[in-house]
Amino acid sequence: MTLNDRHIKNTSFTPSPAHTALKKAAKLIGIIAGLIVGVLLWAILKPIFRGVGWIISILTSIGIIYWITTL
Repeated sequence: MTLNDRHIKNTSFTPSPAHTALKKAAKLIGIIAGLIVGVLLWAILKPIFRGVGWIISILTSIGIIYWITTL
């Protein structure tokens, strides 16, 4: 009797339904956690970047006014 390729490689493992359900639950929890972190970073960093934009605009306008007045 000859062994087929599956028995030679010893890879005939089939995950149990509990393992499959745990894997799906872990994936879902990871996606939800990623969404929460993304929304929090967006809510926190967006106003900061908007504020930085205002500071850059104000400094640029001050620099232009100084340059025009010192011609």
